[in-house]
Amino acid sequence: MFDILAFLFEQYFTLDNCPDRGTLAKRLSAAGFEEQEIDEALDWLNEFEELDATPYIALDALPLLPRVLHPREAARLTPDAQAFFHYLSSSGALGTGQRELLVDRLMQSTLLQLDESAVKRVALMVLWRHGDDLANLLIEELLFAGDAAPMH
Repeated sequence: MFDILAFLFEQYFTLDNCPDRGTLAKRLSAAGFEEQEIDEALDWLNEFEELDATPYIALDALPLLPRVLHPREAARLTPDAQAFFHYLSSSGALGTGQRELLVDRLMQSTLLQLDESAVKRVALMVLWRHGDDLANLLIEELLFAGDAAPMH
């Protein structure tokens, strides 16, 4: 599913540019993604788009304080994923509300263990939803940064 989300950003750059669900499903199928994975990603994306952002926006008014993962959250993230999450948190790449939205969306995943790649892709979606130029620059950096230069 997370590969589809990265593919969507690469193809459409903003949520507003995405076609309707039926067209998108056909394009994803033509790109080689499996039907079950497409359905899961599109359902996840619909939930994400319909999500009431008001509580998250309210959190952005608060100062950016360190975020400690709850033991249930930490248990779902691999050590590399936790390190990358803490990098995003401490660097200021995400606001307080965006960071909480990231954690909430990660916990909605059906995967038992989430790796760094999953955290990166959900962070991309959170930033993509934000939709400003700075967010898009960070998204490009996350997507296209070489593996030889760790970000944390």
